[in-house]
Amino acid sequence: MCGMRTSNKGGDCVHGDPWAVFSLFYRGGQYRRNGNVDEEGGGDVMGAVSGRWRQFRSLFRMRMHNRLMLYNTLIFLIVAYSLAGISTHYALKLSRVSQLQQSREVLHTLYNYYDIKQDEFLNLLFPLYEIQQNYSAMSRLLESSSDSDYENDPFHKREIVDLAQSIATRDSDIAAVLLRKNLTGAQYVYNSRSRTLSLVPDDYPFFAKLGLKGVGRTLFGTTAIASGSSSVSDIPVYGIAGTLGTANIRQNAGQILIAYGVQALQRLYEGSRDKTLGRFVIATEDGELVYDSENRYGQGDFSEMDALKSGAAHITLAGKRYYVQSIKANNRNYIAANFVPQELLDRNAAHLPYLIFGVVTAMALVCALLYSLAGSLAFRRVRELIGAMKVVGANNLSYRIPLGARTDEFEELAKRFNSMCDELEHRIHREYASEIRKKNAELKALQAGLNPHFLYNTLETIRIKALDDGNADVAEMIVFLANLYRNIVRDNTFIPVRKEIGMCGMYMELFALRYASRFDFEVDVDPRAMEYGIPKNLLQPVIENYFVHGIREQGDDNRFAIRGFLREGDLYFHFEDNGKGLDSDRLREVRGGLESSVPVARSSYGLYSANERIQLVYGNDYGIRIDSEANRQTRVIVRIPAMTCGELNASFNAFEHADGIPRERSRALF
Repeated sequence: MCGMRTSNKGGDCVHGDPWAVFSLFYRGGQYRRNGNVDEEGGGDVMGAVSGRWRQFRSLFRMRMHNRLMLYNTLIFLIVAYSLAGISTHYALKLSRVSQLQQSREVLHTLYNYYDIKQDEFLNLLFPLYEIQQNYSAMSRLLESSSDSDYENDPFHKREIVDLAQSIATRDSDIAAVLLRKNLTGAQYVYNSRSRTLSLVPDDYPFFAKLGLKGVGRTLFGTTAIASGSSSVSDIPVYGIAGTLGTANIRQNAGQILIAYGVQALQRLYEGSRDKTLGRFVIATEDGELVYDSENRYGQGDFSEMDALKSGAAHITLAGKRYYVQSIKANNRNYIAANFVPQELLDRNAAHLPYLIFGVVTAMALVCALLYSLAGSLAFRRVRELIGAMKVVGANNLSYRIPLGARTDEFEELAKRFNSMCDELEHRIHREYASEIRKKNAELKALQAGLNPHFLYNTLETIRIKALDDGNADVAEMIVFLANLYRNIVRDNTFIPVRKEIGMCGMYMELFALRYASRFDFEVDVDPRAMEYGIPKNLLQPVIENYFVHGIREQGDDNRFAIRGFLREGDLYFHFEDNGKGLDSDRLREVRGGLESSVPVARSSYGLYSANERIQLVYGNDYGIRIDSEANRQTRVIVRIPAMTCGELNASFNAFEHADGIPRERSRALF
């Protein structure tokens, strides 16, 4: 039996195969239930389908391999399609940049060509000023109050024609040279094709605006002028104008305008037209079109100039969105721009999302298939481990997984499992002894909690008796002793330096009461050192060592000083006295014991114990150093790192739980 409901025909078992559930939903278009065909369908059929779906879901939850495959597939799909979305976004941007790049190169070519005309404008006028004859002829024309003087003087007229011709021959793009005389308003046009200079009427192109311009260079958009040939219709030209001065009229005797044909710009554009997108224009900041690749001249001012001046990368014209590439130099009053319809760019890159998402989908399918195959192979090894765990779970701790020659992770898991079983058996044998030790430790802790309470009550009884007998000093000494003992028993393993120094003070107060005026002590500790941590009762053995071995019982000027300070991240405590001191042999013996951490004499056990605690807590770089002179003085120096109580507790806890260090031993040392 497979442990689940089956159909009566064929014995279809769904256990272990989630996909088999679907075969039980419909067969031949009719639902099977209890071996019979339900012709009616309706609520019973839907209820049965819902039940089968719940069974399928429960099966899927039970199969770790199936869940793992589902989760990893979902993660892969989420990541893959997210990356595909990001890739599509940047691919579209890259496609737009690539499509716009060639158009921008053509735009640069057009801009640079027009820019050269601007730079060469002054060079074209050099013949007018560098040759005295030309300058004189132009001055006579502009300074004359009568136009008939020029018309009636063939020689003068020839000079002006030659001058205009010398300007026109410097650039093959020049279609005409226009002159305006401010004194009389006369207007002259030199046509490069006919090589004639003619007096033209007021309605001739450019002159109406030219007369309104002030001093300086002026740019004019493209307009059509007569070609000068009967076989050629009017030609579109753009103009660059400047003011002319004479010897007597310095600033604005007249204007000259160089008219360039736009054919050269058009030829540059036509040479790269197949590689470009959109419309190319060059326009003045006044809104006049100098060049338009779509030849939209004569339609009024260039309305897109405001958008170009704002530097916007996108604009909307007549309901259509355009990408805009523009070029403008800081000292120029004209702009070159390229308008590319967004729909055109999008149409050229429309295949990219389908390509990227198609590739990602294909990769997802391949990866899912490969993962399913690899997971099936790996899960066979997992089943071996599960079987071994079931055997051990049945209280067969002696079972071990057979190991082969493979070196993969599953083999490592098998080795670790066998090692775990070995360790488990060993721990079970040790558990009973450990439980007994634990009970003993709890009993001792209970006794330790009762003993201090008894001692406090006893000391209080003795103090009351001393007061009743009039021994105030003894009563005060008992108070010091009780407080000292209370701090020793109740505080944590590590306490602030402030509290340790306080206990040292109480300890010395006891002896000050005993020796009265024959003993004096001093404590001077840097306030910055007070809040650092220190092992409890670390300094007390040093003081005790002085009262046991160093104080001169018959002397009446015994002095003892404690000084503490911070230096380079360490705490230093200096203990100095004027007691018995040590001779050289005894000093060498004590120093050797401190270095080896082995007491060489019972008399200095307190110092050795304190030194051992320091090195256990802080390491062998720290400890106690002693200097002494017989019958003069002794100085004991304690050096420890400056650490807070929190840092010390963290370090101590790590030490307690380190492998191979018994907890009882660590508690006894600290």
